[in-house]
Amino acid sequence: MNPNSIENISRTMKRKGIFLFCDALIEALDPNFDRRKCLVHVAHAAEIILKARIAQEHPLLIFSRIPKPNPEKMTLTFIDLLENGHTLSYEELPDRLWASTGIKIEGKILEEYKKFGKTRNQIIHTSMTSENVLREQILCYSLEVLDPLVEVFWGRSVIEFIVNNPQCQYFNGELEYKIKEFLPINKRLRRLLGEDSKKACEEFQSGLEMCADDSHMTDEMWKSYSKYEAERILDPRDVEYFDELTEAQNKWNIFLESF
Repeated sequence: MNPNSIENISRTMKRKGIFLFCDALIEALDPNFDRRKCLVHVAHAAEIILKARIAQEHPLLIFSRIPKPNPEKMTLTFIDLLENGHTLSYEELPDRLWASTGIKIEGKILEEYKKFGKTRNQIIHTSMTSENVLREQILCYSLEVLDPLVEVFWGRSVIEFIVNNPQCQYFNGELEYKIKEFLPINKRLRRLLGEDSKKACEEFQSGLEMCADDSHMTDEMWKSYSKYEAERILDPRDVEYFDELTEAQNKWNIFLESF
C-alpha cells in the first residue's frame, strides 16, 4: 500500500494528525513547554484531523483549488495535488466538514474553534497574540473541542493513543494527575481514563508528596532504593522488563493497525 497515493490520503492524514495531536497534548501537559508553540501545534493537528475526515468522503474535497488538466498526463497524481493544488484553510474546514459528512461544528464549540484559530494566526504571523495564552485554554480546546471530534469521526480518543503507546512512558495515574493540574476530570475524561486511573492518580500523588517529604527515609532505605533503581535501569539481564516492553509494543502495533 502506497501511503502517498490519492486513495490513501485520508488514512495517511488521519494517522499523521493523531500523532501530532498526541505530541501536542503531551507538550501542553508540560508546564515548561512554550505555550505559544504548543497552541500552534494543537491547531495544526486539528487542521490535519478535520481534513482527514473530509478526505474520507473524497480526497479532492479538502482542496479549494485543483490543478488544471494537463494534456500530457492521463491521470491526476498526488504529487500534482501537492505541487499545484491548494487545500482549505483552518477557517473553511467546519463548513466543508458539514457539507461533505453532515457533521456540524456549531454553538460554543464553533466559537472556541474559531477563537483558537485566530490566536494561532496571530502567533504564526506576528509571534504575538492579543491575549495571554493560557495552558488551560490549550488543554480545554484539546480535550473538549478537538478530541470529542476525533471520537465522533473514528470512535477513538487521543487519550487511548497516549496510554497505549509504550514510548510515552507515563506511570499509572500520572496522565490523570497532569491533566488535573489544569482541568477538572469530567464525565467524558473519566470514561476514557477509567476508574482504575483515579486510584492510581491518588497513589501517584501520594508518592510525589512522600518524595517531597523524605525526612522519614533512613540511610538504609535510600541505599536500597538507589540500588534497585540502578539495577532496573542499567542491568541488561532484566529479562522481565524487556518481556513487558515487547508485549506492550506488540499491543501497540495491533492497536495502530485497527486505526
